[in-house]
Amino acid sequence: MNAQPTPRVQALVEAATAVLAESGLRGLTHRAVDARAGLPEGSCSAYLRTRQALLQAVADAVFERVLAEVQELAARLARHPGDGGYAVGAATEMFLSWLRDPQRLRARLELELEADRSPELAERTLGARAALVSLVADLVPQLAGAPVADATDRAETLVAALDGVLLAALRKPARQRAGFVQSSLDRMLPLLAH
Repeated sequence: MNAQPTPRVQALVEAATAVLAESGLRGLTHRAVDARAGLPEGSCSAYLRTRQALLQAVADAVFERVLAEVQELAARLARHPGDGGYAVGAATEMFLSWLRDPQRLRARLELELEADRSPELAERTLGARAALVSLVADLVPQLAGAPVADATDRAETLVAALDGVLLAALRKPARQRAGFVQSSLDRMLPLLAH
């Protein structure tokens, strides 16, 4: 993705992520980002001139963080080879941590949907999604507890299914989300072994 943004751009992107999560794409304006960041009007447009630049900066930040967390999970699992139970537990904890940061999760899901209408954004989100599927494909044998021949296909299905589980969890009351995700993963992840 892109080089590390300046602290001001990083603050604007964090504010934009919050606005996107709370107000959706219609609410994501330069003015709303300035207000959320507590900066004078015109600050966001000085750094991220167009709406497309703003969306791309948010997409870069959101997907870079997701990929970093999946890479960290992969590193943890590499220290526990062949331990399917540990792998399932660690993966579950990562997904639950995403629910504890619902703004970023909502923003990612909004960006995924918007990518269908925006070729520029689609390029970024599809690249990030392909990288995510590749990382998950490397994890599938550990999650399954055995080597698998179709790891990439299983990873693609798993990523899509987990997006659905996480979206459904966001629609539940906060106190029910973790239990729903836990029970969904308890049902889904063993299917990887088949």
